[in-house]
Amino acid sequence: MVNLVIVSHSARLGEGVGELAQQMLMGGDCKIAVAAGIDDPQNPIGTDPIKVMEAIESVADTDHVLVMMDIGSALLSAETALDLLDPSIAGKVRLCAAPLVEGTLAATVSAAAGADIEKVIADATNALEAKREQLGLPSSADERRMTPVFSAPDAAAKSVSVVIKNPNGLHIRPASRLVATLSAFDADLLLEKNGKCVTPDSLNQISLLKVRCNDTIRLLASGAQADDALAAFSQLAAENFGESLDDAAITASSTEKITGSAFCYTPTLPPVRQASDLSPVAEQARLRNALDLTLRDLMTLLTRMEEHWPGDLAAIFSGHHMLLDDPELFDTACGILRSEHCTAEYAWQQVLSSLSMQYRQLDDAYLQARYIDIDDLLHRTLRHLLQSPLTLPDFTAPVILVADNLFPSTVPEFDPNVVKGICLREGSPLAHGALIAREMGIAWICQQGDALDDVQTGERLTLDVAQNRVVRERKTL
Repeated sequence: MVNLVIVSHSARLGEGVGELAQQMLMGGDCKIAVAAGIDDPQNPIGTDPIKVMEAIESVADTDHVLVMMDIGSALLSAETALDLLDPSIAGKVRLCAAPLVEGTLAATVSAAAGADIEKVIADATNALEAKREQLGLPSSADERRMTPVFSAPDAAAKSVSVVIKNPNGLHIRPASRLVATLSAFDADLLLEKNGKCVTPDSLNQISLLKVRCNDTIRLLASGAQADDALAAFSQLAAENFGESLDDAAITASSTEKITGSAFCYTPTLPPVRQASDLSPVAEQARLRNALDLTLRDLMTLLTRMEEHWPGDLAAIFSGHHMLLDDPELFDTACGILRSEHCTAEYAWQQVLSSLSMQYRQLDDAYLQARYIDIDDLLHRTLRHLLQSPLTLPDFTAPVILVADNLFPSTVPEFDPNVVKGICLREGSPLAHGALIAREMGIAWICQQGDALDDVQTGERLTLDVAQNRVVRERKTL
């Protein structure tokens, strides 16, 4: 038996589709749950991964659960919900690419009749065929025949497998080397781990494949330069994807105690407005311009890092550039712009916040710490969209910077002769900001939580780097 979950940005739309679907049951045993809208009276349009997870759980007493979605962040929320679910339930779930209304109705009829999951998905996916025929349009089968489709896991594809030796797996820097290397070949490629495949032209997809040390991954290739791509992949793996294994280990750069005056740093950003007075096309142009400006920022930062701190530090921002330049992210945001008629900043915030949440939910601490890189890119782009440039404090004497968290791209802006230490309420010792600070000779401690309550600028602090703790000596009156 197959049960259904309907995911929509609009509570009214989701409930309406659910009401229509209920009329199709005709006594069948199929259950339908709705996860639509968000619990915000001022901005109710959106999707909530927790709602999706709870909806799936409510109908999980079956063989399979098929999730029907509208576009944009609905898909991202559904994918995040899968990460949050108990594996025994997540294994039952399938996400469907069919149109929400027609697909849900077709799937409901099929599921109520007792069809298996593959038949239900096929019926949902083909739900538009009658409308196509009535309008005189070519069938989707005709379009598929006109568009070559590559399916790597078959007998025609060649493959090679490697065991990852990088201590922190394929995180952003080695993954960016992989994407850059494979992009040069005229071949259809898939990267596979434990049966899950992603296209290795997307840094985000590779990162979320969660490739750890000692994992085996396989590259499948077909096409004119398949052999060359496989050879380059093998060579890159033999070189540990350009990463020194000795340098990859995270160690504290200092066991000393750093004492100095606190400077409380709280950067602000104007609020993001959802409703737009412009057309989706105009908002899309705004977003494209902001992304181009952000990419230019990253190239400037990358060049500066190569001049002063070559090697892994520069590679961090090369990875940022590749993350941001993923066309899938832009396309998803454009889908939200078309469907919700919102501002570019709201759509971009939806896309990158969902991606950040996916990283936060990973069970590998090193990969999980990469969420701050996504937040960094989001805030850089938002600053261009909102025309709110980042203003750094003008320090007049050596300080210990105190903040909730810190973006990796902010750390190189500090003078290590002035900023002697960084003390964070949140953050991670595995974050790229921590790596940059250590290389620059800036002490870094994080996850101090309540210990930083009521800290004032000018207060004397001592950072015990070895113990990752802050000692407050006195408060300024």
